[in-house]
Amino acid sequence: MAKFLDDDIVTLRRDDGTTRQYFWGDPCDVDTVAGGKRRVRMLDHNGAVIDQGFVAGPTKLRATGLLRLSMVDVQQGDGLILDTPAGKVIFIDGGDNQLFARHAAARYPGTSAAQPLVAEAVLVTHGDADHFMGLTEFAKSETHAEARKRIFVTARRVYQNGLAKRPEKLNGVDRPEEDMFGPKTLVGGRPFVTGLVDDPRTVADAELNTKFKAWKQTLNGWAARLQTATGEVMEVRRLDHTVNDAFDFLAAEDVVVELLGPITEDVGGGQPGLAVLTEPPDDAALMLGLQPGPPSTTWSASHTINGHSISFRLRYGDVRIMFTGDMNQEAMHRLKEAKPDAALRAEILKTPHHGSADFNMGFLDEVRPVVSLISSGDESEAKEYIHPRATLMAALGKASRTTPAIIFCTELAAFFKVRGYVADPAAPGQNFFAFERTNFGIAHVRTDGARVLAFTHSGKEGMNEAYRFTVSPTGEVAFAPKVTKRSAPAA
Repeated sequence: MAKFLDDDIVTLRRDDGTTRQYFWGDPCDVDTVAGGKRRVRMLDHNGAVIDQGFVAGPTKLRATGLLRLSMVDVQQGDGLILDTPAGKVIFIDGGDNQLFARHAAARYPGTSAAQPLVAEAVLVTHGDADHFMGLTEFAKSETHAEARKRIFVTARRVYQNGLAKRPEKLNGVDRPEEDMFGPKTLVGGRPFVTGLVDDPRTVADAELNTKFKAWKQTLNGWAARLQTATGEVMEVRRLDHTVNDAFDFLAAEDVVVELLGPITEDVGGGQPGLAVLTEPPDDAALMLGLQPGPPSTTWSASHTINGHSISFRLRYGDVRIMFTGDMNQEAMHRLKEAKPDAALRAEILKTPHHGSADFNMGFLDEVRPVVSLISSGDESEAKEYIHPRATLMAALGKASRTTPAIIFCTELAAFFKVRGYVADPAAPGQNFFAFERTNFGIAHVRTDGARVLAFTHSGKEGMNEAYRFTVSPTGEVAFAPKVTKRSAPAA
């Protein structure tokens, strides 16, 4: 029967003398125990052997799995993977390039068209390309020349926020910002989007921008694959703060999800609408939750789709995780107005919008995180937003519940190795000074509902930044002096 590692970090020594580290909650199977050493086989998500060798005899094992969250380095964007204790897989966004698919292929090997990875849910927090276009890369990976980079995926459920972007031009001219999401109605001078979409596949191609059309094709492919592989019909659904049954499939594992946003409002006759949000003023008071001067009426499609991200708090035992998508100050303020008694306290915070300066200090103060996770990256001038902002980093430190507290950033967890001057393939006869990304940043959080392990990797073999703490039923946090490491046994 498969077991799981119960020490924080365990080094495995293979028969050829090489070593590799594994972590709390990784599945394994005990082979033999002799001479102060224990031979184990490390397993993948399907129970297939992916590695084997010896670990130290005192290495602890457990019978049950953990809740495991990974924030994948997708450069500028979000891509998270949640594995439940029973092995259910949930994707939360997926970046806008091939990096999310590459990580998933390594994490879930051995898939095929006939036996795909079936995600219990794929949740796209909002329809910006840096949150969902990477999910379209799964289909492209299926024909990759290297088998290890292929992954075949489908999903039982796909959740989204109901805002589908239209083409930027209408009849040859720029479409107004407030018209970027289809039908709307005015309430008190503010436009509200009423053309909320339950399933993007029902929207005509002419009414979708290029990226949403590609996403529509991906959904069609997943639905066909799920039908073939399992006989099930894929559920595609719009979520908002009024929904209370979308995560019932987690109830048997005692994982509870409370949806907080987007906040829909009744625009008349029981019809739900999402308020078109505004371009915020360039004023430091914004971060304090204040609205300097008269309210803005400069409508902004980007702030609307960001602010109305699907946000939710997940609880497993005494540990809570807050997911925020790209929420901004106006959205956080509207959340507190709509749900003044909403429980926001959480030990783990997925920091909103890659560390943008458009945040609400009051919101952070209510969350009071112990671990803050930031997904950001620099890959081109076109995607440079100075994330994470210095003011946001300072705010996270101030809002943190404990000392010590943890702030992990995928961009900082990545490692670049100097390569020196190399020939520029784009400019024959010229050289440039090169760096190679040898380690993509990734932040992990694992918990059994009381104990938490938060860690990242580095560019040096065997070196990690790792912290362990426990959470009491009343939210009190106690850090361990250091994590438990089991060194590789002698050859």
